Amino acid sequence: METFHTWLRLFELQRYYSWIDDRFHISTMMHQQKYCGRHYDLRWIEERLLPLGFHLVFCHRSPESFEQAREQRLKVSGNPKQYDNLSLFLNEQEMLRELVDRSILPKLHLDVSGNDIDGLSDSIADWMETSGGLHSGT
Repeated sequence: METFHTWLRLFELQRYYSWIDDRFHISTMMHQQKYCGRHYDLRWIEERLLPLGFHLVFCHRSPESFEQAREQRLKVSGNPKQYDNLSLFLNEQEMLRELVDRSILPKLHLDVSGNDIDGLSDSIADWMETSGGLHSGT
């Protein structure tokens, strides 16, 4: 928890910076729930992120696209065995979706199944602009 407090304080002190945080508190809640049986309510984190203008982009893929993504990932993976059971990834994605849906932050669900990086980037940029995400919080 101390690490979260430290990061939040940094965000608050540097409120006019642009931040991209990958799987900040959402993945922690999912991991703790799924693998450790602990249910953490980290809403207090979002209550501090919200006034800073943080937005949440949930990148997910269709179930049928996981095999193709696996093939691409195996080309660069240092631990290919972790991709042997794709049902683990599907299950985690659903848990993450539920946690994202409960988030109080503005959120965008983005299907990355097609791997169109330019199009996906444009979608995020357009959403950030229309949702006010390109301007700092109050």
